[in-house]
Amino acid sequence: MGFKLQMPPPYIWYALFMSQAGLLFGFDTGSIGPITVMDQFQKDFGQTSPTLHGVIISMILLTAAIASVFAGHLADKISRTYTTCLGAGIFALGSLLQAIAGLGEQSQSTKLAVLLIGRSIAGLGEGFFLTSTQVYIIEIAPGHVRGRVTSILFMGITCGLCLGYFLCYGTSRIDDTIAWRIPFIWQAGVATCLSIGSVFMPHSHRWLLHVNRRDEAMAVLEKMGMGTAAEREKQELLAIRENVATQEIPGRLGFRANIAHAFRSLKLLAKKQNRWRASLAIFMMTCQQTTGIDGVLYYAPVLFSQAGLSSQSASFLASGVTAILMVICTAISLAYSDRWGRRPTLLYTGFGIVLSMFLIGGLYASPSAGATGAKWTIVAAIYMFVITFTIGWSMILRIYAVEIQPMETRATVNSLSHSANWVANYVIALTTPVFLARSACGPYFFFGGCTAFALLVYILYMPETQGIGSLENMDKVFEITPFKKLGTNLKERMHRRAGNNTGTILPSEFEMQA
Repeated sequence: MGFKLQMPPPYIWYALFMSQAGLLFGFDTGSIGPITVMDQFQKDFGQTSPTLHGVIISMILLTAAIASVFAGHLADKISRTYTTCLGAGIFALGSLLQAIAGLGEQSQSTKLAVLLIGRSIAGLGEGFFLTSTQVYIIEIAPGHVRGRVTSILFMGITCGLCLGYFLCYGTSRIDDTIAWRIPFIWQAGVATCLSIGSVFMPHSHRWLLHVNRRDEAMAVLEKMGMGTAAEREKQELLAIRENVATQEIPGRLGFRANIAHAFRSLKLLAKKQNRWRASLAIFMMTCQQTTGIDGVLYYAPVLFSQAGLSSQSASFLASGVTAILMVICTAISLAYSDRWGRRPTLLYTGFGIVLSMFLIGGLYASPSAGATGAKWTIVAAIYMFVITFTIGWSMILRIYAVEIQPMETRATVNSLSHSANWVANYVIALTTPVFLARSACGPYFFFGGCTAFALLVYILYMPETQGIGSLENMDKVFEITPFKKLGTNLKERMHRRAGNNTGTILPSEFEMQA
């Protein structure tokens, strides 16, 4: 019996191509920190203060947060793929500006201004393409493998992180200004590829149905190569198409009409059945950053130098090991994301995050912080934090925040939650170097406390969605909160005990659940 290589279905190839958005996001996150501490970069821009260091790194996040607010409306109007095309093109322009910053005889202030303008433009593009790409991949994925397909985007993010660290580790050995320019040139090329290629990607069948292009939606569903899953998806979409906001969005709208449509999208969030899910998604995406993950990723060389790895090459290499761990853990999560429950994964890994952060903070606060054993324990705790975050909060949280939204508000909520994520990211990236300069232990206690608070909210208000299947079946999951469900179960148990004391025959727990 011969071995036959089975090619993956088309929707996997589409997700792989669009995951370049994650690759770009991860690469910038992984490279900008090492770039700013390169000797070659500091020769061009001078020694930066902790505040200026934070401004350079975080500038991209501020404009990304602004763009993300409008990305949902744009993705609903012109499609997920065209929004990705626009965003990637803008990002390529911003990356090119960063690459040429400081060329020629310019003052340091002029060089810095060009660099910051480039990062601001790149942030606008990132806000558009990352938000729309995530919605696109979730919408084209069949329900039974949604977690694994969506994980491809997050595998792209972690691979970008790894590539960013090690490319900077390699170029840092070049004794020339090109050493810090190469990473920006590379990401400009990838962004151009994504911008051009996304024009040829098929639209999401759910978006086509949303804009009342039903025949095209059914044709795209067949083109995705879902097999028997395609028929299930088709029947579910046809069954709920009248309940989804399938009003056609004209291709050309005036400014006032665009504003009115955007306000209608926001007004839908005020509906009782949408408020809980929207607020939970925004809260989750904010709390993802208050774990301190991007504070660790952006300033990994600084953190490892503070922990005792004093040389530039040693801190770069330790940062690269962090990225390798993230790739491995993302691959593990990709393989098992549709077997593990969303809720238990987030809760268990959340406890790991809290433990590692409090451990680092406690070691820095102790008198023995300078001891060799304490320093290596801090390095190990940083790795423990990265592992637990990557397995749970890096990917599962983002999938959950999008998949629980109804079609009528999915793009809008995703854009708002990403905007909240980037605002929190901006604050963390801007203040972390200043915070670390004033207190070695304070940031870690702050991140651990924020994560503990988020865990409490998840325990009370986050229902399980694993195994639900179609995105259109999420309404049933959010009929009652876990907190209310717990209260109902306690009341039933108390009622049964009271009934047993009076001699009343009550049904068994199994019968009540049935």
